[in-house]
Amino acid sequence: MSQQVDPQKLFETFRQNHREPMNLAMHAVGFWLVFRSLKKLFTGHLFKFAVNLGAGLALLVGGHQIEGSDAFAVFRDLKEQRSGNDSVVKVS
Repeated sequence: MSQQVDPQKLFETFRQNHREPMNLAMHAVGFWLVFRSLKKLFTGHLFKFAVNLGAGLALLVGGHQIEGSDAFAVFRDLKEQRSGNDSVVKVS
């Protein structure tokens, strides 16, 4: 039994959690560090990989702390949609 995923709802959740300019700036730098860490992993620099990955993830989550939003809301919505557990009670 496959559940349909509503991309519009996921996009709306994403936009609600990414309104603060400081959060967006921290995400830009955080994603850059995460991608840079992958390069370090493939070239065998494991310590630099760990430092870049940790700093990048800290910036990503820290941006949501500044904004006051849930860093993993999109993933939770996706899980709810796939499992079919809607938080809305339907009354007929």
